[in-house]
Amino acid sequence: MKYAAKRILLMIPTFLGITFITYAMVRVAPGDYTSLRAGLQGELSQSADMKMVLEQERRLYGLDRPIIAGYADWLWKLVRLDFGISRKDRKPVSERIAESLPITLALNIITMCVIYFVSIPIGIYAAVRKDSLFDRGSSLALFVLYSLPSFWVGLLLIMFLSSSEYLNAFPLGGIVSDWAEGFGFFKWLLNVAWHLVLPVVTLTYGGFAFLSRYTRANMLEVVNQQYITTARSKGLSDARVVLVHAFRNSLVPLVTLMATLLPALLGGSVIVEKIFSIPGMGMLAFEAILARDIPVIMAIEAIAAVLTLAGILLADL
Repeated sequence: MKYAAKRILLMIPTFLGITFITYAMVRVAPGDYTSLRAGLQGELSQSADMKMVLEQERRLYGLDRPIIAGYADWLWKLVRLDFGISRKDRKPVSERIAESLPITLALNIITMCVIYFVSIPIGIYAAVRKDSLFDRGSSLALFVLYSLPSFWVGLLLIMFLSSSEYLNAFPLGGIVSDWAEGFGFFKWLLNVAWHLVLPVVTLTYGGFAFLSRYTRANMLEVVNQQYITTARSKGLSDARVVLVHAFRNSLVPLVTLMATLLPALLGGSVIVEKIFSIPGMGMLAFEAILARDIPVIMAIEAIAAVLTLAGILLADL
């Protein structure tokens, strides 16, 4: 407990540094949402009323104050769990995150489960059959998949599996069909799963190579230990030696790796969400950056920083 408390105290300056650098970068970036709005208004932006409105907005979001003062104001609101109001649509930031978060969570949890359930058996079998045809062939196939860019694969999947010119087996995008509002729960759930097939495929194939080779390397390190030789000498079956003795002890690095992947659960994938029109956290962050929506950007960055530090702490523990 003392170690965990000490680590948490050391992480506070790291969190402050991450969020302050992010806030400063957004503030010093060329242009902001008020100037963009003024540009869109054309000649109307030159009127006294429009200038007054834009000036009030700058004061509301602290853009007329020094960066340090603006950051301190944001930090004080964060302590009170007040993420502010979005500059884009005037919705509470917490409400916008609550709308996007379940979608990203569902997409990324399914993706991680698929990657682990496919990669770990491949890695175990490749380690047991080291330098075999399966080991070499699976390595080649997985690294070929790893080299394919996700945006290219996503577009190919849409073209061949969603286009009316080919199979037309899956929807072009979105998370649920427009006509699914009247569905029962299980029928609605099937509709959502139907929409998630192509995005999950696009997100998973690249992770197979990394995790399977990581599992293989850990297994090879374990199977050469003395206690594995002792287990074999006792006459235990190969399946028991591999799955009970070797695999259990190779799980520690895999669990540690899983803890570091915690921020990815909420980060989302901007490219995949953009291609498949999924309104998740990645798309929300992308749109917030384009619109210089500081409250949304800072809220997402604060959540990502907390999750990253929590993942590091869990991995250490």
